[in-house]
Amino acid sequence: MIEGSVQVAYADFLSLVSGEQRVMERLARGERLRLETPFRYPGRRGTVVLQLVPGAVSAASGSRLIRITDEGGLIKSLDEQGLDLSIDMVVSKTVVHAVKEVDGAGVSSGEVHLDSSLETVAADLWRFLQLIAEIIGLRHSKYKDALLQLSRRPESAPDLIGWEDH
Repeated sequence: MIEGSVQVAYADFLSLVSGEQRVMERLARGERLRLETPFRYPGRRGTVVLQLVPGAVSAASGSRLIRITDEGGLIKSLDEQGLDLSIDMVVSKTVVHAVKEVDGAGVSSGEVHLDSSLETVAADLWRFLQLIAEIIGLRHSKYKDALLQLSRRPESAPDLIGWEDH
């Protein structure tokens, strides 16, 4: 948890994603919020927790920038599922590509994040949660794709593993 963050109740999470003014004012004042969502990571990682970190007020737009982050839970969850991004280059490139597909999203210091503004943070929370869900789904697709590739291989293809020799 980022120091100085305020844990908010589930009702405040619902208020935030609906754009309720009371919660938006907290962000506008620069208050850091920590939200436990109703979603869970697979395995032992537990609840998907979001951190909303207000940044500086943009001189160009006059709006406060908000960084939405997952506190590193997604990367740790993938690692627990045997998908270590530092070792598995296929998964690493796939995750980075998926993150880059979302405007304003990135990965830094082991955390997936999305940069937003006070005006768009309610909608961006949903975009961020969708990104998290898509990346969690990659743990299934990588192995499914490999099995599909093997099943499409013609029977007459050479045995690349060398099992026929044993």
